Amino acid sequence: MAKWGSCHFITFEQSFFSVRPLKTSITAKLVLLFLFTGIASVSVVGIYSFYSAKRALIQRTIDHLTSVRAAKKQQVEYFFEEKIKNLEILSRRNDVQRLFSQVYNDEFSLNKKNPPFLGDIKSYYRDYNFSNMYLVISRDSSFSVFSLNNPDDKVFPKNLMSQFREVWKRNRRTDSTLIGDLFSLSGGSEPVCLVSRRITDAKGIVMGVIAMEVPSVELNHIMLQNNEKIGLGKSGEVYLVGKDLLMRSSSRFIRKSVLYIRVNTESAREALQDRTGAMKTEDYRGIPVFSAYEPLHIPGLSWIVLAEMDYAESIVPVTQLRNDILLFAVIISLFILAIARLIVQMITNPLVRLKEAALRLGKGDYSQKVEVNSEDEIGSLARSFNRMTKEIQEERKRRISSVYDGQEMERQRFSRDLHDGLGQRLMASKLMIESLEERKDKDLSSKLGELRNIFTSLAEEIHQISSDLMPPALMEFGLEIALQNLCDEVREKSKMEVEFYSHGFSNSGDKKTVIYLYRIAQEGINNILKHSEATSFSLQLVEDKENIIMILEDNGKGFIWNSDEVPSGNGLSNIRERAALLDGSFSLESNPGQGTTLRIKTPRKK
Repeated sequence: MAKWGSCHFITFEQSFFSVRPLKTSITAKLVLLFLFTGIASVSVVGIYSFYSAKRALIQRTIDHLTSVRAAKKQQVEYFFEEKIKNLEILSRRNDVQRLFSQVYNDEFSLNKKNPPFLGDIKSYYRDYNFSNMYLVISRDSSFSVFSLNNPDDKVFPKNLMSQFREVWKRNRRTDSTLIGDLFSLSGGSEPVCLVSRRITDAKGIVMGVIAMEVPSVELNHIMLQNNEKIGLGKSGEVYLVGKDLLMRSSSRFIRKSVLYIRVNTESAREALQDRTGAMKTEDYRGIPVFSAYEPLHIPGLSWIVLAEMDYAESIVPVTQLRNDILLFAVIISLFILAIARLIVQMITNPLVRLKEAALRLGKGDYSQKVEVNSEDEIGSLARSFNRMTKEIQEERKRRISSVYDGQEMERQRFSRDLHDGLGQRLMASKLMIESLEERKDKDLSSKLGELRNIFTSLAEEIHQISSDLMPPALMEFGLEIALQNLCDEVREKSKMEVEFYSHGFSNSGDKKTVIYLYRIAQEGINNILKHSEATSFSLQLVEDKENIIMILEDNGKGFIWNSDEVPSGNGLSNIRERAALLDGSFSLESNPGQGTTLRIKTPRKK
């Protein structure tokens, strides 16, 4: 104890080591152990199943996005291959060569009403979903543009003219068909790209470039085609991104997104570095997604394709699985708890009965016996306990019987000594005094008379003591007469109403049974006289073919009695012990104000 001023503080060691462990029953411990083991097993299996299913679902989602990405990549690449082939076929048509030659030589005139071949050319490129056809004519260091949709247009927007200059610059040096990136037209129309090829005359001189306008709507038809039907759900989408990280196809979620929405994501940057793969990342909206990325191989375009699906939607089955696992775990835990409680009760109930029997045995109730219903270790323990209890009971009966038998023998010897020794001498002294009284000396006669009365009183008292120690009627006439005499003596001395009743008693009991039953009656009557405040009592002695029954009943004040308790006090304890030594039973019924009834039943000895 540490002190500070007038205050006292308990040190840490004292407070820590003075804490007593909580008392927990073995039943609670086993139930908790079973429950913990079951919940731990279910948790391990559930967690393993959850994460295995999650990994499998994530891998399946990524594999599906990869397959969708590959399919869309193939469609886009095929789309541009077809456009290139269409342009090559168109550029070799005679009517196109004728039109280009007329425009180049300024022979084409709008005054000629719709030349037949012009309609055929328009029908051709429109059938292949080209939105317009341009002829870029080169003369010396300058060039002019002719639009097939609007032949009378001579002035074009600046951004379109810059695209024509780029087309001319790139195509005049190569005989290949080239594809240009998307760009925006004026008036807020959808972006387009140009597929171009140079045109030469018969001498191989480059006259100009033919450019076909491809609207971005065609790309959107490919990228947004049946996304839910191909397994992308409500949040999945596939779109194209250019090297400037701007969208080249429309978003499912944002209108007017082409060339306006910037996709500066990790997967887009990886794809622009010519890498292919899949990852979990955030999309252009800042939402976690699974993203499969790959660069496109289209001549003249540095585009990439991204197939993405929201993370939250992709793991919905896993979330449902997690909820199912939690519900299943709760159900299994309740089932385990019920089974554990049942099993634990099967294990601990015998132990509890054994403990209760041991506690009652420790309180002095030696009649305890534990039922044995199993052949396991607990059954062996119960049988060992029963054997121990029986041995203790038999040993105690032998010991107590030896004590009581020794007491009876000592009482008999003491009774004989009083009767035959001291009693005879007192009688002899009395006779001598009576002979001296015949003398004529009056003073001596008076003194001798007083002395004779004293000796007479002593002789009667010694006779009474001898009779109490071992009533002569008990050995000479049997238990029934001895009990009748006992009741008569009590009636005379206490002035109580005493009844004795005997039925069927044949004095066939052995000597030990007779003596013990008499002592039990003595002890019971003595308790009535000392404690009960009764005005009457009755004693019944009944014998049948198997048992001798003795009932002692009074009308006294009674007391609170619990039949499961071991009797306290020497009186009731002696009565119970003597009954047990006779292999009999002891029962007591008492309530405050209702008197007391004592019943002794012993087997009839043959």
